[in-house]
Amino acid sequence: MATNVVLGPELKKLERQLKRMSKGFLKIDMKSNLPKPPPAPMETDHPLDILRFPCCKETVKVARHDHHFCIICGTEIDMTISESKKVFLSHKGVDKEYVIDFKKSLALLGYDPWLDEDAMPAGTPLERGLLQGMQDSCGVVFFITPSFKDEGFLQSEVDYAIAEKRTKGNKFAIIALQFVDKDGNTGEIPQLLKTYVWKKPKSPLEALREVVRALPVMPGTVDWREEITGVVTLPKTKSTSTELSDEAKAILKAAVAGDGRLMHVKYRRGEDIQAGGKPMIPDKDSRTIARWVGGLEDLRRRRYVKDLGHKGEVFEVTREGFDAADELTDDSLTETSNV
Repeated sequence: MATNVVLGPELKKLERQLKRMSKGFLKIDMKSNLPKPPPAPMETDHPLDILRFPCCKETVKVARHDHHFCIICGTEIDMTISESKKVFLSHKGVDKEYVIDFKKSLALLGYDPWLDEDAMPAGTPLERGLLQGMQDSCGVVFFITPSFKDEGFLQSEVDYAIAEKRTKGNKFAIIALQFVDKDGNTGEIPQLLKTYVWKKPKSPLEALREVVRALPVMPGTVDWREEITGVVTLPKTKSTSTELSDEAKAILKAAVAGDGRLMHVKYRRGEDIQAGGKPMIPDKDSRTIARWVGGLEDLRRRRYVKDLGHKGEVFEVTREGFDAADELTDDSLTETSNV
């Protein structure tokens, strides 16, 4: 580290000075066999995303890419589809006020409705904005009123929706709602949408139910409002601390109860983990040691602890680790003898 940080820049500085002194009469070239600087260790507060793989229920903190592979089973997850959870509301301009009521109701239920008037900033090319909105969505709702005509931009929205359905499969829903106006006129289903099931709701409330029932994503968790005191509320996101092994929970709990540090000691006859100043591995059985070392690795993988010396010997509980420990209760830990 000292060679790369101190000696490397000094050699570069010397090279520049010699070239300046030669004034072009001499060709000076310096070569060094110094290794390239190693990448800096990643800080706990690095702006990474917390991703959860549903296949193995594994949670990791990682820089987001279009595709990720589960670190347990290797299943490929398409993040571009995983994050496409908006609800595209397709309508004719004259029906906008009617559709805005649906937008407000869907938003109140926890969905993220996409409506062109507020989803596209001024100056956005309309075709490109519509395509991006469709790609960011998990479903499209076509409000087919007597004013709805399969032409112009509406025709583009139908084409975009069918393309997304082919790409995303059951992760994208095409929902066609056929409405009747007060004079008895009925909206005409576009030819390309006739291959999909459409509904003819008798009221706006029935139409809303059909939308919620058909979408591939669920609304938010029903719980008490934050301003209501004296009741227990659920966390907005699923707790990851409950997915920790019993050994990992015990290590984290002991470390937080002490000075927030723990050690992993290896010696000739085995290994030991000390958290909060007390030994954690109850016996020298290789199976027991493997379970407790696995618990420590679980904490490292979730970034609940960080390696202070980068040798896997001394660790410190991170901010995420303290938050996870706060979720743990004594009842969530089994006795060491039972692990």
